[in-house]
Amino acid sequence: MIEDQPEQEQEWLTATAMEDEFTVLFRLLPDIPPGISTAEFPARVEIIWNYQSPNETGMPGPEDQQLMNEFEERLVAAWQDAGVGFLTMLITGNQMCEWQWYLQNSEQALQILNEAVADLPPLSIEIHTETDPDWYAYSNFMQQITE
Repeated sequence: MIEDQPEQEQEWLTATAMEDEFTVLFRLLPDIPPGISTAEFPARVEIIWNYQSPNETGMPGPEDQQLMNEFEERLVAAWQDAGVGFLTMLITGNQMCEWQWYLQNSEQALQILNEAVADLPPLSIEIHTETDPDWYAYSNFMQQITE
């Protein structure tokens, strides 16, 4: 956990791209948070939520969007606000929503997640984890979009 450091909220970067003729929205953490060592948050976790878009935009419908917002708020409260990790990217479009996090310990974080969403309806999410102590995936993606 990070202690004795002022909370420095960063503004999110936003971007769009086209994928299979659908607009995909990106919300991105602009920089690695100051004052942290990436090695302290070595677990990269992707949470993928596939949904059926109610129209030709490929975006979630109002009910899915509301549940996704609730899920994200709980994730942020359980993981980021508790100092367990950092949300670095949210990708929405083409019938998929994906959150990318860097966490201290993915097993512990997943237990916390299960407790945080226990009273929500069953969620159709997939969770993938990998070790990335240098935040290579994040840094590489940010470099590609800023070139």
